[in-house]
Amino acid sequence: MEKRTLKPYFVLIALFVAMSVALALTVDVNITDEAGISVALPDQVGAWRGEEIRYCQGPTCEKEFVRSALENPDVCPLCGSPLAPMSLGEKTLLPPDTIVLKKKYTHPMGQAVFVSIVLSGKERASIHRPEVCLRGQGNKQLGSRVLEVPIANRAALRVMVIDMLRQYMTADQRVVEYPSYYAYWFVGKGRETPHHWQRMMWMATDRILHSVSHRWAYIAVTGIRTPDSDEYREQIRNFVSQLYPLMAIEPHG
Repeated sequence: MEKRTLKPYFVLIALFVAMSVALALTVDVNITDEAGISVALPDQVGAWRGEEIRYCQGPTCEKEFVRSALENPDVCPLCGSPLAPMSLGEKTLLPPDTIVLKKKYTHPMGQAVFVSIVLSGKERASIHRPEVCLRGQGNKQLGSRVLEVPIANRAALRVMVIDMLRQYMTADQRVVEYPSYYAYWFVGKGRETPHHWQRMMWMATDRILHSVSHRWAYIAVTGIRTPDSDEYREQIRNFVSQLYPLMAIEPHG
């Protein structure tokens, strides 16, 4: 009986969301180039040293390299094809004015994390729910949670963390498991959220009420984790708390 009573409210909410999206896509808006972060990845994050990742654009190669290993950062040393800051698959799928930056950070103790920024272009279609791509890359998602990261002189940053598992078949037909994590958050002008739905609602509100569309970005940090251990969460907190101040251009509450 209770479910029947609540059903009309769900229908109304669904209609409101659909109408908001329709209005957001049709009203005349002022599309700005303003972003909520500095669109750059630092070379150093505390004790972590960063190196830019470059991707071969050759369809039969598509290898990736760290910049320090290249004599020419614009040419693949294996096949001679151009190198770019995003993979060929990303370049094919994303709008041409999307900005993608990636770096690998290594710690003197041997740990490594990979960081990426995806900044939307004018079409605002560059950013989508990260879980979709992760599944498409063969990752099994074991669970997710919002992690609070302490940031100096402001409220904690809320980051979505997905626990993942990927399996590989070795040459001798053994199955090898690769446990990892994927931590991300979205940044707009004066706004931050770990939730895709929240970003979409803010975008619709800006378009409908203010006739403006800001560029959104999402920042992702990924690395390996040890199964049945929570130590990686502390690594995320420590790394992101040092990375964030080097990218922020305005305060967020």
